[in-house]
Amino acid sequence: MIWKDLRLEWRTGEALLTPALLALLLLLVIVFAFPPGVTGMEGVFTASLWTALFFAGTVGLSRSFARERAEGRLWGLLLAPVDRSAVFLAKGLASFVFLAVVALVTMPAFFAVFGQGLGAPLWRWVALAGLVLLAYSGVGTLVAAVAAQLRGGEVLFPVLLFPLLVPVVLAAVHLTDALLVAGGWGEARVWMHMLILYNILFWGVPYLIFEYVVEV
Repeated sequence: MIWKDLRLEWRTGEALLTPALLALLLLLVIVFAFPPGVTGMEGVFTASLWTALFFAGTVGLSRSFARERAEGRLWGLLLAPVDRSAVFLAKGLASFVFLAVVALVTMPAFFAVFGQGLGAPLWRWVALAGLVLLAYSGVGTLVAAVAAQLRGGEVLFPVLLFPLLVPVVLAAVHLTDALLVAGGWGEARVWMHMLILYNILFWGVPYLIFEYVVEV
C-alpha cells in the first residue's frame, strides 16, 4: 500500500509539487515583507520555516484519504484482506516520505535566503526534522481519516488538525532555536522528550483504534 501511494503520487506529482511550491511562495512573501537589510530578520527564521512547512503539508495530507473516497476506492481499500491498522501505517508512512521530500527542498532554501548557518551538526537537524515530520504525518493521517468521513471534510481538515499540532509547533520552534543559538538542545531537551512521546501517542493510539475511526 505504501508503494501504491508513492507510485501514484510520483506519476501525478501533486503531493510533492504543490506543497513545495506553496512553501517556496510563502518564503517569497516573507522575503518581500522583510527585505534585505531589515534588522531582526533572524528572529523570524524559525517561525517562518516551520509555518511554511506545516501549512504546505496540509495540502498533501488532506488528500491522503479524500481521493480514495471521491473515487469510491475507500471501502475497497478497507475491505482488503489486511489489518485495517496496516492501512493507517501505510498512509502515514507514505505521507512522511512526501513531507520529508518537501522539507528537503524547502529547508535549504530557507537557510540560504535568510543567510542562516546550521549552528549544529547536520545529524541533529535531520533528527529534529524527522521527529517533527513523523509527528505531523501521524496526527495528520488520523485527522484526514476522520475528515474523510465528514461532509466538507477537506474544509474541516485544517480546523481539526492545527489545534492538535500546537505541541509539535512549540517543540519544533524551541528545539530549532536551541540548535541555532547553542549548537545543541541543552535545556530544550525536555521538548525533545515531549516530541518523542507525542510520536508514540499519535502513532500508537491511532494504530489501535483505526478500525473504529474509519467506521464512524
